[in-house]
Order: sequence, then structure tokens, then C-alpha cells
Amino acid sequence: MQALVTGSNGFIGSFLVERLLLEGWQVRCLVRKTSNLRWLKALDVELFFGELSDPISLQKAVKSSDVVFHLGGVTKGRTEQDYINGNYKATLNLIGVMRTSGAPRQKLVYISSQAAGGPSLEGRALTEDEAVHPISAYGRSKRMAEEAVLEFSHTNPATIIRPPSVYGPRDKDFYLLFKNINRGILPRPGDGMQKISIVYIRDLVEGIYQSALNEAANGEIFFISQDDAVSFAQLGRLLSEALQKRPIMIPIPLWLVQGIAPLSVCLSKLTGKPALLNSDKVQEMKQPAWMCSNAKAKRMLGFAPKTDIREGLKRTAAWYKSVGWL
Repeated sequence: MQALVTGSNGFIGSFLVERLLLEGWQVRCLVRKTSNLRWLKALDVELFFGELSDPISLQKAVKSSDVVFHLGGVTKGRTEQDYINGNYKATLNLIGVMRTSGAPRQKLVYISSQAAGGPSLEGRALTEDEAVHPISAYGRSKRMAEEAVLEFSHTNPATIIRPPSVYGPRDKDFYLLFKNINRGILPRPGDGMQKISIVYIRDLVEGIYQSALNEAANGEIFFISQDDAVSFAQLGRLLSEALQKRPIMIPIPLWLVQGIAPLSVCLSKLTGKPALLNSDKVQEMKQPAWMCSNAKAKRMLGFAPKTDIREGLKRTAAWYKSVGWL
């Protein structure tokens, strides 16, 4: 089997590449000429230099691949158009090339986001058959891309995966929490009661891999997460336990976060870089829960999360220490 992986040099993509190689797949990696290949350079992969914004550059990489795993996209942008270009239009370009240059019955596995579905309603885990209600520019752009993939699935095999928050070695988002706690500080936005679904990187990759092999997954959307949600307060305690630290908890009222957001946006305009905090981020923080159900993935894919959160956080902390990040 031959796979093409976009976003292959990133956190999730690099673990997926390793999983495919372990199973004996030939792997093509779509990367930019400026991409950091730290996680790929020791692997037996074929590099294709191209841009999702340039359909012509995708043709050779797409040709004759059995499965296209599409992880490339934009998670940070200055404007809504940045997200539309990086997520929706990029996906349209890839689908167009698959139609014209792809192998017959070539499968697309699109890695979307829980943000495309939106926050949990009424304190219960969101399921795949509920009406979507994204509340951020990122979430809306990922949902637009999902709709394009679902339309593509009418004529070609295609599956959509919606991960929640993902943690594990190489991740740089949860790493900020690890780093602060390691320094003895635990910032806590709001009351700490917001509940989120999370997933350990290797469990997510296993779910992605299973979806590629399962014909019943074609035309379907799957949440891939651990079984139980966790509150921010619980997560802070578990992270502290993993690092064997007793940090000082610093509460940050949401009204203060909301007041800081415009300043962050102004700074973004001066630097030309995406804002670390904006109105979308504030809206996400204000939601009571971001929970999703993995029941469909268990039923249709045979998915089963194998990594307990305590064990996953300990492994992640050990890795950060081993590479000198902590």
C-alpha cells in the first residue's frame, strides 16, 4: 500500500507516518521547501515538495497513492480568510487533483477538528449526527472543508476524523501547560470547571489508521477521543502529578482574558503574526464543555483508546524532559 500524507512533518502527521511505515506502507510526504523535517529525516519516506495552494505541485505526489491522509492546514491565522484559504481552499485543491490525477478508488482520510462540530450542548458529549455549530473562524473553515470532503465521498471513498485536544510527545500546545507547571505556576482561566475531551497521540493515530482500512467508514465522520472528559482543574492536578510538582494556582477571570484579547489583536497587526489571544479564543474558553463521544468509532472502527490519561501524561512529561524541553 502506498500513502500520501499532507502535514506529515507536524505533530500528528509524523506519528501517522511512523505508524504507516511500521505496517509496511510506502509513504510519500508532502512538505514545503521551508518545512522543518526534524521528525521525518530519519525515516524511509519519499519527500514531495509542494504547496496545497498550488494544485500543479500536488499532481506527482497524488498520482498512484492508494490513500491520501490530509492533515495539512492552518490552525492560526490573522483573518477568517487565512483559515478559509489554508483549510477549505487547500482541501478543494487536493480533492480536485485527486479527481484528475488520482488512482481509481483512491481514498481520502481528512483530519478535521472537534471545532468543526462546535462545543458540547447541555452538558453532554457531542455525537457525529448532531447539527454542527462551529463558533470560531477555524471551526467554520474546517466545517467548510468537511462539506467538500462529504461531497467528494459521493463518488470516491472518503472519511473524516474529528480529533479533540491531542497531547503527547512532540506537541507544542499542551507543552505550554507542562512548562508552566514545571516552573511552579498553574494559570487557570475561569473557574476550571470547563470539561474537555482529549486523546493521546498514539490512540488518535490508531483510529486514523483503522478508518483508512475500513470500507464502512467511507462517507462517515468520527470523533476519536479517550472515553472520559476531564475538567481543566482535573487536568491541572494530573499534569502536576505527572511532573511531581505542586504549582501555585493563579486564577485568571474570563473578564480579564476578554479585556486582554483586543490588545493581543493589536499587537498581531503590528507584528504581522497571528494573535495568541482573540475573540474566538475567548468564546472557546467561555463554553462550559468541549466533549465528544467516541461510541461511533468504537462501534464501526473497533477503536479502543489504550492509553490512560495518567500514563499518557507521564509518558509525555518524560519525553519533554528527555529532549530538554523541560
